[in-house]
Amino acid sequence: MIYKLILLGKINIKKREMYRKTNHFRLTDPRVVTCSQELDLLLNRYQEIDRKRHLQSRTSSQNIAHPEVSHKVSLKQFLTFI
Repeated sequence: MIYKLILLGKINIKKREMYRKTNHFRLTDPRVVTCSQELDLLLNRYQEIDRKRHLQSRTSSQNIAHPEVSHKVSLKQFLTFI
């Protein structure tokens, strides 16, 4: 649980960094793309923690594993969300 909170903090910092970079550079600028990829990695880690926790709770109660559902968000969608 502590790791998840730390990860959320890192995600929020990376979001702000990316937002600042998009104000100064184009979306295709390597600095923005690199920041976006770093944010993706953090978000994927967070989602993996939630997925594992969800699967563990479901399998312990039902003893059945469910397939993972992945939600991809484009850079433009993400930036409008912030």
